[in-house]
Amino acid sequence: MIAAETGVAVGTVYNYFSDKRELLLELLEQTNREVAEQVIAQLDPGSWRGTTDPRERTRTLIDAVFHTQQLRPGIQRILWARYFKDPDFRAPFEAIRERIREAIDGFIEAVAEDGLCRPDLDREIASFVVLNAVQWNATQAYLQGDDGFRDAAAHATAELVARYVFVQAGGVE
Repeated sequence: MIAAETGVAVGTVYNYFSDKRELLLELLEQTNREVAEQVIAQLDPGSWRGTTDPRERTRTLIDAVFHTQQLRPGIQRILWARYFKDPDFRAPFEAIRERIREAIDGFIEAVAEDGLCRPDLDREIASFVVLNAVQWNATQAYLQGDDGFRDAAAHATAELVARYVFVQAGGVE
């Protein structure tokens, strides 16, 4: 299919990749890098400090993460299936997840410096909880196949994260 789509012979594809597995690993790297770069750039305090309320940035970012599930969905399904079967697929996934966790840590640290983070928040665990809640909810909402449902789930997940991370109006809830 790749050879046909690009208008080259199958043999030409195998000049660059020794087998389908190697091709899938490259697709994994490319897809994850593309998604991660979008997420990490939006978490950078320099992109929101002074111009955007971090709560609004969080909502925008979570909405974007939900919609990245539509980025090459067939490839994402194949890659996730491989994640559970092939250890060589696990390492690139985990490397990207770690980069995103570090970016979430930086975001939470910046929010805390600005006095907007709940004082009782366990910041060591917060990035893990936020990353997994958003990723799981986004995947499950995508599987529902309905744009309205996905949008509602993104909104609810953003509210959940905001209540977990930020000081609420009138103090901590």
